[in-house]
Amino acid sequence: IFSWFREQACTLVCPYGRLQSVLLDNNSIVIAYDFKRGEPRGPMERGALHPDRGHCIDCAACVKVCPTGIDIRNGTQLECVNCSACIDACDRVMDRIKLPRGLIRYGSFDRIANGRPYRFTPRMALYSIALTALTGLILFFLLSRSDVETTILRASGSLYEEVDDNIRNIYTITVINKTSEALPIEVRLKDSPGRLAIVGPSLDLPPQGEDRSVLSVEIPRKNLYTSNSMLTIEILSGGEVLQEVRTTFVGPDPRTSTHDDDSDREEETHGN
Repeated sequence: IFSWFREQACTLVCPYGRLQSVLLDNNSIVIAYDFKRGEPRGPMERGALHPDRGHCIDCAACVKVCPTGIDIRNGTQLECVNCSACIDACDRVMDRIKLPRGLIRYGSFDRIANGRPYRFTPRMALYSIALTALTGLILFFLLSRSDVETTILRASGSLYEEVDDNIRNIYTITVINKTSEALPIEVRLKDSPGRLAIVGPSLDLPPQGEDRSVLSVEIPRKNLYTSNSMLTIEILSGGEVLQEVRTTFVGPDPRTSTHDDDSDREEETHGN
């Protein structure tokens, strides 16, 4: 961009200029050329008075320093990136020829053309309300976000295991640390009968880093009422709950299991 594409990034790609026609009106404060004071243009000696000329000596200093190559004296243009380099260049020229600064300055078209003082318009009020709302929304998301981001998924290719009277599921866990401090991580089941254990490496999160491990969750068969139950796993550090993650727990269909148990008991009775 800086070696070849250059100002084309502003004139062709950047959406800011395309939005100007919607966002601006004659009362908007922009970098503006005071055409009433500057016209007609013409060369001028230092300290000389030319009643028939304006203060612009047509030196083109404002054009030479513009990164997008526009002439601000032609009015507001979509290529303008509001860098204010033209203001500094023009002020230096005004100092050299002993004329007041501000031939190019921040101002509105209405103020330059009609001399009206600055006023707070309904459009500005509406934009201020929208900007305040967006800023508040961003702050809410920043302040309410969790210190960690956790992903818990059942291990690939596994369903469940039967261990005595319990059903076991294996999960992989990935935890991302969004803080600038190291966090030792603990996990536990919330409001669910059963046992959760970390069977992989312990979770010790470096600052702005992530860690992975493997979890084992066992739940008594008698406490499973569907083949696909929902679990809530709490992510803790130093005893404080940082996040709650919901995941699924897979087990045998209780209806099938009950029928099989009844059949086994019937076979046992007939055998006796």
